[in-house]
Amino acid sequence: MEVGHYYLLDTFADVPFQGSPTPVCMLSELLDAPTMHQLAQELNAPVTAFVKPSDVEGDFMIRYFTTEGEIPACGHATLGAAFVLLTQETSFNKIKFVTIEGIRPKAQITNDLTYIEYPRFPHTIIDIPPKLLEALGMPTPLTHFYSSELQSLFIELDNPNEVNRIQPNFELLKQSTDDIKEVVVMSKSNDEAFDFILRSFCPWIGINEDPVTGSIHSVLGPYWQKQTNKSDFAVYQASERGGKIFVKTFDDHVALGGHCKILVAGKLLL
Repeated sequence: MEVGHYYLLDTFADVPFQGSPTPVCMLSELLDAPTMHQLAQELNAPVTAFVKPSDVEGDFMIRYFTTEGEIPACGHATLGAAFVLLTQETSFNKIKFVTIEGIRPKAQITNDLTYIEYPRFPHTIIDIPPKLLEALGMPTPLTHFYSSELQSLFIELDNPNEVNRIQPNFELLKQSTDDIKEVVVMSKSNDEAFDFILRSFCPWIGINEDPVTGSIHSVLGPYWQKQTNKSDFAVYQASERGGKIFVKTFDDHVALGGHCKILVAGKLLL
């Protein structure tokens, strides 16, 4: 039985096989959570997005699943879903998503970049668990902070070489804490094309290293705005696949932009 359309995209990339591989399932009716989880396991990507129209025109319900289970938010999956809706599935110029937590990111395409809007999230200072630093095997942080909204720890290092050299012990990282679901390590860039670089580690949700991460910039946009007195940023995620994120900060939100490349399109049959 056909239940919707299926797309495989590379998000935050303008050529194939870079950025984040992102399955997007466009559904006529939302599937139950166990079935969506099984599909995510079958597709075996970092995150799979499931989307269906809501009762409000231009609004779409969206859910996110990793191979380990459901997560409340995912920037690259939202970006991929927005690109599919705006270029393949609808004639809307702007759309809005509704997440399971009631967050309503808006999306549109501007100058060939797909942008999604997130609230500006604050950050606080916490103590880093010693085992976490041991698992990362990295030098003493320049600074660090935590986002409770994203359950993410952010660590700034002195230079990109230190970021690139990190080789985490992922099993030890998982054992180091139950309160953190993602560790983002970053520094200023030494490449004039980018303002800062980062890597993201999420073994707690089944993603050892995320190829490209979107939602964290709801925290990082305001942070780097304060550090640099700039409002627009070009960011490079230094994963194995690599990805480019374009961030614009505003008084009440952050816009995350990126290119998307559709590789596969077809029917979803169950």
